[in-house]
Amino acid sequence: MQRDEVADLFEYLISTRGRFLEKGREIGWSEFTKDRGATWGSMLGVFVHMLDVEEGWWQIAVQGGSTADTPDRKVGDYESFDRLAEDNARVDALTRSRLATLTNEQVTRAVTFRWPQETARSFEKIVVHAFVDELAHVGELICLFWQLGVKPPYLDWIDFRVA
Repeated sequence: MQRDEVADLFEYLISTRGRFLEKGREIGWSEFTKDRGATWGSMLGVFVHMLDVEEGWWQIAVQGGSTADTPDRKVGDYESFDRLAEDNARVDALTRSRLATLTNEQVTRAVTFRWPQETARSFEKIVVHAFVDELAHVGELICLFWQLGVKPPYLDWIDFRVA
């Protein structure tokens, strides 16, 4: 995998999260925060977990070690879409700043981290794991919107790449 391919994957996630945030505004805070029995309870819980996944695994990929320097997000920390949008924008900017300095050589380098014991994986494997984890939750949000009878803001990869 090349640096540009990694960038494409995460630009897709950034775009997709932004679309879900806007669709969430359309259904309202109470619907977005209602516990629906999802992996992280509510749509908000799933969204917050997606931010954790992206920021945490990128932290590991870039610096190794652990996610000790990432925020300890809790659903209760978010009282509005504006606060969620602020955190989402911060994660977007952090990911883009990391992508801006990423080289093809770094993508294949080994990274040692604790999860839960010391493990070594390639940078590529770590960020692909983060992408797949986050993408699975995109699918979960799609299902939750359909359950409400609301068309989700899904964007196919092919359509994203054409745009």
